[in-house]
Amino acid sequence: MRLWLGLVALVVLVVVLVAAVQRSERKEAEVRFQNTLASYRAALKPGSTREQVENYLQQQNTSFTPADCKPGPSCDRIDLGEEPRNLFCQPWKVSAEFQFKSAESPAGAGKASDLLSDVGLHREGICF
Repeated sequence: MRLWLGLVALVVLVVVLVAAVQRSERKEAEVRFQNTLASYRAALKPGSTREQVENYLQQQNTSFTPADCKPGPSCDRIDLGEEPRNLFCQPWKVSAEFQFKSAESPAGAGKASDLLSDVGLHREGICF
């Protein structure tokens, strides 16, 4: 009986330690993501045109991908990395998302004249 209790206590201890390490890794990753986001927000103010934003990103040698964002016209995304996995989720992809408002009609692909409305984080992943 004592052997079983010892094994159960060991398993619980291991699970608690793993969860603490994962929580620490997630906090560190979130700080990195927020710092990167803050630097983009400082450099690119709302009202900047899509052309200005994309020129800035190209000057910084930062690759971006046009994406379909709801609501509104397409947005641009920059891969920032992954959130560390946890017991129930695969690592999630994290991107900086540059959201634009259409200066013209809301339909269609993004245009150079679209105006930056926000810079935020986009997370995409799977949990069980």
